[in-house]
Amino acid sequence: MANSIPYQLNKRKTTFTECPSDFLLPESINVTVITNAILTPDPVNSNETFTVTGSVPIFFNMTGDELFSLSFHDSNRNFIEGGGGFTNICNPDCPTNQYQVNYTTNAPPNLPSNYSIQLDISGDKGPFKVDKACGVAFSLPS
Repeated sequence: MANSIPYQLNKRKTTFTECPSDFLLPESINVTVITNAILTPDPVNSNETFTVTGSVPIFFNMTGDELFSLSFHDSNRNFIEGGGGFTNICNPDCPTNQYQVNYTTNAPPNLPSNYSIQLDISGDKGPFKVDKACGVAFSLPS
């Protein structure tokens, strides 16, 4: 019998980092960085349902209008239609120390070969208008 070492399949772990300043609204100050988010499954495939979980420390004043949003962008940072979405995080009460993310949504039907995922928390400006918390994973292959 030959010696063998079992093959270990390494699944990709999407890593979220600080959003570039051009992702943020000009009046944004001390934006919290979302870094500990986990995607299931990972990687995300076109037209697939997936869940993002994790927690976001709350270092900002809550107004009651905060939205958690998830969006897809191509390699030129253009918004990709048909995936992601948003939800009110003060439902019914606003979190005080951290927001526990548990959000299920769908990926766009046709992800490009290179894309990014943006997670953010915005105030009353509306979804995808970052002013409170943000994290992004760039250069994800589909």
